[in-house]
Amino acid sequence: MILVASAASEARSDPEGGAPPPVGMLDLTRAVVVAPRDRSGPEAKAVAMLVEEVERRSLVRWEVTPTWPDEPEAIVIAVGQEPALRAQYPQLAPSLARNPAPKGSEGYRIQTEGDEHAIAIIGNDPRGVLFGVGRLLRELRMARGQVLIPEGFRLATAPRYPLRGHQLGYRPKTNSYDGWDLDQWEQYIRDLIVFGANAIELIPPRSDDAADSPHFPRPPLE
Repeated sequence: MILVASAASEARSDPEGGAPPPVGMLDLTRAVVVAPRDRSGPEAKAVAMLVEEVERRSLVRWEVTPTWPDEPEAIVIAVGQEPALRAQYPQLAPSLARNPAPKGSEGYRIQTEGDEHAIAIIGNDPRGVLFGVGRLLRELRMARGQVLIPEGFRLATAPRYPLRGHQLGYRPKTNSYDGWDLDQWEQYIRDLIVFGANAIELIPPRSDDAADSPHFPRPPLE
């Protein structure tokens, strides 16, 4: 997966004429997310997660389009696997050629491009798209109406271990899980993805715990 954000220097100030971003930060508030039409399931989920989690924390809703904007000052975030991006967006070719991918499945790299005001996030496979987007979310500085990332940020990494997971249980053993509804479970699993988990183990309802909890919002077998 590769993500590239680019902007002319004069476009880095607030779109309404407000103060520019702090020194050393790249302003992604007005970014447009560009993704190939034929993206895989994990890639589509990665795009949705990126847009939704940014909006949840900043109230900024990024547009998603398969077409590269014509405006030379546009801020672009391109998400997908390298072959599709190379074929559909020739604007990315220089960055792809300069920076080889780290070896290993589910790996990715992130880099910012000095004077070009660009960011590139390149994953090795569909899951690399998810984990690359997750790491981007961790690096963003989000506030109401503003999304920033540090200039000069660089990272190239691939997981050391092929299985990275957590055990989860809808049961009264803990002081939280038994009070969660579906939206909270989905958010928690998303958060695990953001931090690099690729597996979860769900404890079945019939275990060494009580069969019911006063906090259950739904029956365990629903």
